Amino acid sequence: MSKESVIDFFRVCYRDTTLFAKFEQKNLPEVILHAKSLGYSFNGEELAEVIGGMEAQIITERMGEAIDANSSLWRRMWGKSRLQYVVEELFQTFSEAELKQFLN
Repeated sequence: MSKESVIDFFRVCYRDTTLFAKFEQKNLPEVILHAKSLGYSFNGEELAEVIGGMEAQIITERMGEAIDANSSLWRRMWGKSRLQYVVEELFQTFSEAELKQFLN
């Protein structure tokens, strides 16, 4: 299991709209189970660490805001599934080189 697998999973969801659609409405245990069946081995903790790292960097470094209930990033998730928010508002905003920082 690895954070690298989380990034790889987000990458394939971003590139493959059919696969993305299959995962979009699944809950967390279903996402982990079905991702594993496709060769992406990660757990909920690794998923949360990668997503949390992306959110923290966007909020503090790009937006220059404090991480609290008033962050303008949270409004970007309204009306979206969790996976859609993660892929569109977080993952796709980072370059391949920037994504490597979330592997530690």
